[in-house]
Amino acid sequence: MDLPERILLSPIPLAVACATATLLTAHLISPSTRATTTRWALGALVFWAVGAALLPWFGGPGAFRVPWPARLGYLELAPAGGLIALLAWTLWYCRQRSGLRRRLCLVIMVSSGLWWGLEQWRTTLAPPLPDTLPTLSLESLEGRSVTPANETSNRYLLLWRSDCSTCRQWLQRLAEQPIGQQGELILVNQGESLLSAIRYLDQHPDQRLELEDTALLMDPRQHLLALTGQRHLPVLLHVAPDNTLTRISNLSTIMGDRSQRQ
Repeated sequence: MDLPERILLSPIPLAVACATATLLTAHLISPSTRATTTRWALGALVFWAVGAALLPWFGGPGAFRVPWPARLGYLELAPAGGLIALLAWTLWYCRQRSGLRRRLCLVIMVSSGLWWGLEQWRTTLAPPLPDTLPTLSLESLEGRSVTPANETSNRYLLLWRSDCSTCRQWLQRLAEQPIGQQGELILVNQGESLLSAIRYLDQHPDQRLELEDTALLMDPRQHLLALTGQRHLPVLLHVAPDNTLTRISNLSTIMGDRSQRQ
């Protein structure tokens, strides 16, 4: 499955589709109180956005990161936080309208179940993870063509972006380690422009980790991220000398050293 199909099935469009279905259903089940449900709907959109944006603060950096198309960076959103805020808003707004409150809460429950079902279905569409690193030709910061699969040693590929806060934290953590303890590492930028990556590394020269030009690579179409089936960055790939993928670890989660390969 190529990248455009993965973007169209990403969580945010699914949530937007379910939110739209929620609002339409609310209007249909309460035609006599359409003005009331319209005001509720406007408040619901605001409260959902605020709740989804605030909950990640309590979960730590990267705990609820939702990927968006590469050129738009990352949004920190937690659908669960939006749902909690939406329920609170509904209970308060309909505090003197018990009948409407029951109908709107039913709509929220149905749409939440729909979103959850679509999200579970989306995950089943992901292609199986490969056993070996495919032969992909990437570009170095100097414009050279590099094929990581041609290497014949144990190595780690770190997939990152400069607008990913957890990526920056991991790069800083690696920069603080003594030289030689990072292992054979290759940094592969996912989806950013060459200018953005160079500007960031120039502003943080220690995070270049004193790597050679052939170990600072660009993957503008995010082939490697799509290959792993991961939804968060940074991702660490451990590749054996025979190009076998022995581990795919998602470093954005609390259990960063736990393999996410299924």
